[in-house]
Amino acid sequence: MSKGARVLFWIIVVALVCAPVVGAELLLRHAGLGHPILFYANASYRYAAQPNQHQVRQGGARVTIDSKGLRAVTDWTTPADDKILFIGDSVTWGGTYIDDTDTFAAGVCPRLEKATGKRFVCGNAGANQYGTDNMAERIRYSGMHDETVLVVTLISGDALRGLHDADGSFFFTAPPPGPFKAIWEAATFLSWRIYRAMRPIKAFRFDDNARVVERSLENLFAAIRETQRPGRRVLIVHSPMEDELDGREAPLTVQVRAILARSGFDVLDLHAAVSAVHTPDFYYDGEHLAVRGHHFYADQIAGRLLEKPE
Repeated sequence: MSKGARVLFWIIVVALVCAPVVGAELLLRHAGLGHPILFYANASYRYAAQPNQHQVRQGGARVTIDSKGLRAVTDWTTPADDKILFIGDSVTWGGTYIDDTDTFAAGVCPRLEKATGKRFVCGNAGANQYGTDNMAERIRYSGMHDETVLVVTLISGDALRGLHDADGSFFFTAPPPGPFKAIWEAATFLSWRIYRAMRPIKAFRFDDNARVVERSLENLFAAIRETQRPGRRVLIVHSPMEDELDGREAPLTVQVRAILARSGFDVLDLHAAVSAVHTPDFYYDGEHLAVRGHHFYADQIAGRLLEKPE
């Protein structure tokens, strides 16, 4: 066999071996993988998105993190008549399958601008798997001291998460190494899910749930009071799970709703409102919102903020 034939043979072998890998990388990049939103870890609220990012993710959804580390359509430093800071878990964050403009945190501002003629800036400090203790510390140490409205959105389970640590969450603090960044991201996620499936926590006791819920929510309320300033309005939004609509609340939700009702804060409990309009396209997965759900939440929150506080 000639030297040229041997070279051609090895070229074909390499091409056959690499073609599936290259194809998988291209397919995953087309799906929005390879350039994940980056986070940082710290000692107070434990983790948050790094500032100054813009990526196009699943289904072409744009995800923008501004100069203050907030998911936002307009940078937090932009002059405005009022600034609204949203804090919550993944329901508030919106996920990378939802475009910036479709999140309810971003949708409140244009609704208020249309109704009042004022300029608003909305910043989203939500993060996946935040518990109410993470939210409390984010309120205390956010570095933002100029919001005129603070909106805290929570689901009942947030009150049992404690201070959720960065090690237990799936995110990247540095870009995946090349050249196959999308495969690296997908393989990392798959490994994380396999680990959780093969090492489940089955021996879980519920005997201290009530005490933990009470303490965790009181910590959240304390953080709001400690940082309260004249003129800052506070709204707490309770987001229902799909399987708890129409009066099917679990004991945990009954307790959380009761604590919120007697907290003295302005509380927007969305259980009844969502039950009245719920359709299969409202939720993405029974907990997180689809686009229609985000738009409905934006309508409800903007409507409450347009009301004069009592």
